[in-house]
Amino acid sequence: MKIYIKNMVCDRCILSVEQALEAEAISFSDIKLGEVTLAAPISDPNSKALALKLEKLGFELILDKSSIIVNQIKSNLVALYDQAVDENLKISDYLTKAMNYDYSHLSRLFSHEEGQTIEQYNIQLRIEKAKEWLSYPENNISEVAYKLGYVSNAHFSRQFKKIEGVSPSEFKKNPGSRKSLESI
Repeated sequence: MKIYIKNMVCDRCILSVEQALEAEAISFSDIKLGEVTLAAPISDPNSKALALKLEKLGFELILDKSSIIVNQIKSNLVALYDQAVDENLKISDYLTKAMNYDYSHLSRLFSHEEGQTIEQYNIQLRIEKAKEWLSYPENNISEVAYKLGYVSNAHFSRQFKKIEGVSPSEFKKNPGSRKSLESI
């Protein structure tokens, strides 16, 4: 049995959820971003206690199918940008393969649930990841653009400036505010 959890975006989130499960004595076999595979079904009281504990940590149990799929889309995209991305990668192909759904279905569902397209979300996510990496002195703009799968530095810089109002080099000199990935 699987349960789905909203706002899991990093390894620390996985650790927090793991601790919440252990505190409620709920056994599980696997945890990954947005998803927990339980070792056995949990009772309704345990489920409610877990939901409350997760809520205090900034997470949310997801119960309806549409929200689960949207959360999986987000989790797949967050996981994608934890590594260098091939510039030829098409998000539509990546999500279709990762989720085993037709992209047009995923796109319609995401737009309906989130009020923005997958492409808009993906751009915001890439820019937030860029801001994270640019805030580290050892990363230069070209490396960040490459890691995020941009075809050129110019395209990356234009998109960054359009979203943030400053160029990546200006941001690197004076890092501004960053959003948490779960708030995107």
